[in-house]
Amino acid sequence: MEEEETEAALQEAIQRKEKAQAAYAKGQEFTELEQWEQAIECYAEVIELDPQHSRAFFARGVAQGGSGEFRKAIDDLSQAITIDPDYHEAYRYRASAYGATGDYDAAINDFTEAIRIKPEDPTSYYSRAVKHTRQGNSKHALEDFSEAIRLKTDNPLAYLLRGYVYFDRGEEEKAKEDFAVARSMGLIR
Repeated sequence: MEEEETEAALQEAIQRKEKAQAAYAKGQEFTELEQWEQAIECYAEVIELDPQHSRAFFARGVAQGGSGEFRKAIDDLSQAITIDPDYHEAYRYRASAYGATGDYDAAINDFTEAIRIKPEDPTSYYSRAVKHTRQGNSKHALEDFSEAIRLKTDNPLAYLLRGYVYFDRGEEEKAKEDFAVARSMGLIR
């Protein structure tokens, strides 16, 4: 009898995992089509089947953000981070959601955490620089734009925005240099 119960429990676990995988795959398809509500429903099904599925919380958070529900996105991305504290992408997306709500301090903190986890990611430096710019912190914005450029030299937008920061600081020659690089990459005509 005990062996039969164990076998039944194993079969049920396998079925739950297969259902979760299928719902996750369907959610990914809806996400690619930007059909946010359907994607959110699929990810909710995954979470119901497997409450420790950090990728489902992450994906639902992305879908929540896509639908403009930034607070819900923050909640789901926070849950993904609780399950997997080193989830780099979850920190980046939550930072963006915080930024969308105007909470630049929280956004900067999350980009900082993303950088701690993956220091070679130029996107986190670039995005954090944008938030520093929004806060009027040109010193930190310049540091982050410069690091983003060091890590990825072919980002014309980073040169352009760093140029604007230099210009605002009265460093016109440095601004002109950055604008020239952005222009040479086809960003400015």
